[in-house]
Amino acid sequence: MKKQLLIAVDGSIYSSQSLEYITLLFADNPDINFHLMTCISVSQSVIPAAADSSNSLMPLSPGGEKKKQSAQYYLQNATDKLIRLQIAPERIDSTVEMSGYNIAAAIQRQAEHLLVDCILVGRRGLNTLSEMLLGSVSTTLLKKCHEIPLWIIDGEVTNKNFLAPVDGSLPCLLAIDHLAHIMEGQKDITIYLFHCLHFLGKKIEPNPESFYHIWDKEWCNTHLTGEDHLFHGPKQLLIEAGIPENKIVILPEISDLEAAHGIIRQAEKHQCGTIVIGRRGDEIAKGILGGVSDRTIKHAQDIALWVVG
Repeated sequence: MKKQLLIAVDGSIYSSQSLEYITLLFADNPDINFHLMTCISVSQSVIPAAADSSNSLMPLSPGGEKKKQSAQYYLQNATDKLIRLQIAPERIDSTVEMSGYNIAAAIQRQAEHLLVDCILVGRRGLNTLSEMLLGSVSTTLLKKCHEIPLWIIDGEVTNKNFLAPVDGSLPCLLAIDHLAHIMEGQKDITIYLFHCLHFLGKKIEPNPESFYHIWDKEWCNTHLTGEDHLFHGPKQLLIEAGIPENKIVILPEISDLEAAHGIIRQAEKHQCGTIVIGRRGDEIAKGILGGVSDRTIKHAQDIALWVVG
């Protein structure tokens, strides 16, 4: 099955690292196609140009035509880089999109229009003050984009292993389902399934009925019940997607005061370049410390984060 990834590029080191990441995983997978996108502002910014450009996917320049030429230059450079990294040209297309001040919204609109399988952005690592004043593109997408999986690339990622935290919840299983869909049939990866018993949280009990609307009743009753329900369902989804069983590793459960830190430590320990994490909706209370997915995203460095939900 063909899949399409939407990749935001801007000529920066962050988008370059994103391109290197996708070639690390998908250079030899002809079923994965790439849509490169960059945005240009169609109106003058009301904040200083230097500050605005640090948040933008395109540096502002006088005149719309000059901006368009710069955007096309960045896209051509990105395309050339992918081709040098052994991506066939027919797997790549690109667009320049006009935007106002909200570049994240323009990215999301294009992703919805193209029906892509995910949005991929490089993270700039803005400090807290910059986030408050400007808001980064990745942060805005995290807040607003819940229907399309979001891949955030933080730094240089050189390892193909995956860590997938599991807790028996629907967001977790949807994240595993997304991983299975994207990596279907791929045999050169190792996926680690991990559950953290954090002291302030409570373990989610099996409730297969709540999954019937997505997977059929027989499948849910078979794979989402029993003592091993946390791992059995996720493992089965991966096996059904053609991931070799010997490439799926169930890690021992551990206890940790902070689940997010436990997840990051396990990713580092097992040399995982990607964490795949499900995110609960806003309607579910997350407590005073915020959700585990939010804190994992905030603290992870030099890793890719696939956020689903």
